[in-house]
Amino acid sequence: MMGRYLTAATATLLLAACASSGEVTQLDRDTYMLTASSPWRGNEGVAVEGVRRADAYCKNLGRRMRVVGSERADGVPVVLPPKALLTFRCDPAG
Repeated sequence: MMGRYLTAATATLLLAACASSGEVTQLDRDTYMLTASSPWRGNEGVAVEGVRRADAYCKNLGRRMRVVGSERADGVPVVLPPKALLTFRCDPAG
């Protein structure tokens, strides 16, 4: 019985750790922020994923994405996944 609960708890933790991305947060009229994190992507992969998500968000609004700031935290394999914090603007499509 205990083994079944341990297996379910382990599966839940693994799924939660696969990838996490915060929602896009509006900071100002056309300025937004998002975070991206994943233990399965390297430091560069997490940053690229953040840029892709920001670009898709702006395209969905009919606008063009422009990065205005970014920060990265390198991860420690298996223990702490890398994270990227991206601040971007959705400018009018030109």
